[in-house]
Amino acid sequence: MRFVFLTLGYHPDKPGGAYRYVAEVAERLAQSGAEVYAIYPGESRRCEDEERVGVNLRRFPDAHGFFAANWFAENRLAGKRVREITNRPQKTLFVVCHAFFGRSAASLGSRYASLFTGPWGQEFLFSRGGGTDRTFKRALEKLIAHRMAFVERRTLQQSAIILTISNYYVHELPRWHAPIVPPVRMISGGVNLQRFCPPSNRQAVRAKWGLSPRDFLLLSVRRLDPRMGLAMLVRAFRQVPDKTGAQLWIAGTGSQHDALVRLIHETQQQERIRLLGFVPENQLTELYGVADCTIAPSLALEGFGLVLVESLACGTPALGADSGAISEVLKPLDPALLFLSNSEAELASVLIDRLSNRLKLPSRESCRRYSELHFSWDRPVRGFQTAFEEVATG
Repeated sequence: MRFVFLTLGYHPDKPGGAYRYVAEVAERLAQSGAEVYAIYPGESRRCEDEERVGVNLRRFPDAHGFFAANWFAENRLAGKRVREITNRPQKTLFVVCHAFFGRSAASLGSRYASLFTGPWGQEFLFSRGGGTDRTFKRALEKLIAHRMAFVERRTLQQSAIILTISNYYVHELPRWHAPIVPPVRMISGGVNLQRFCPPSNRQAVRAKWGLSPRDFLLLSVRRLDPRMGLAMLVRAFRQVPDKTGAQLWIAGTGSQHDALVRLIHETQQQERIRLLGFVPENQLTELYGVADCTIAPSLALEGFGLVLVESLACGTPALGADSGAISEVLKPLDPALLFLSNSEAELASVLIDRLSNRLKLPSRESCRRYSELHFSWDRPVRGFQTAFEEVATG
């Protein structure tokens, strides 16, 4: 078996749930004996080839400049890297992990798989905030989003099969990109249960992070983007009484950083809310373990909720908005973990209920056990292996 992933990033070179997903699947396919390649733009002009955990990484220079020029240049370079690999005849499954590589996908013919992890155009509009008064700029953004949706639709429709990570995406794809011609298969997501696990001495690790026994740590690990609902979370947290000893830590980077800093100051919560920035993976596992609860207040388009599953694997209960696929992750564990999306009042009520012990959270043991039963990487890996048997060419 040979798998070739065309992706915009690869974990940990570039942070993000979609890139972690590709890396986790690619490494496990390599461990099963497959020949695996990941082709993606490097962060610098130095783009040496590398083998990592059995996966052959093939980078090309990340273009800098006007988007359209970058798109053409990076698709051309990605196509060149594909040809370098496939000049040796061998049965191969090409996996297009983002519609950005639609032009490269077209050169593969119709025998490739698409991995769908989110609607490109809609996510682009959300990332721009959606509230600007600059009419021309907003009109231009909508035009760009329309073009992104067109490219994505064509890439998906020309696929031999579409693999996706949640039933939410299975149901929404026909609405976003009708008609969906290829079969759509839900292969779920997973978590590295060896890497993300409960700390052996939780109180000692909490002390290392400066937390006292009376502190209640609410943690949100998110890209700092308007779609993630973090501004609403900051406003809702203002209603939590100081006497609860609650702290809110937000880990992640993104375009909303400065706006969140201003909001924290405006709501006078500098003593209770911390923006941690990027947290390296070895520290992230610790951070999940010391938290009393994690939260994902996403407003829309949540395709899986990897951070919630990572939290549960570390034994830490998670709260989430009933947005996108979050309910698929949390409802089977406990429906009370969900709250109404886009409602600051309900979010504040949930936080207050939890901190006053009116909302009981699952035990740390049951969270870990739930993640072990439902979110190993076996199912996604089997999904790619099955797609190989059905689609691979060579």
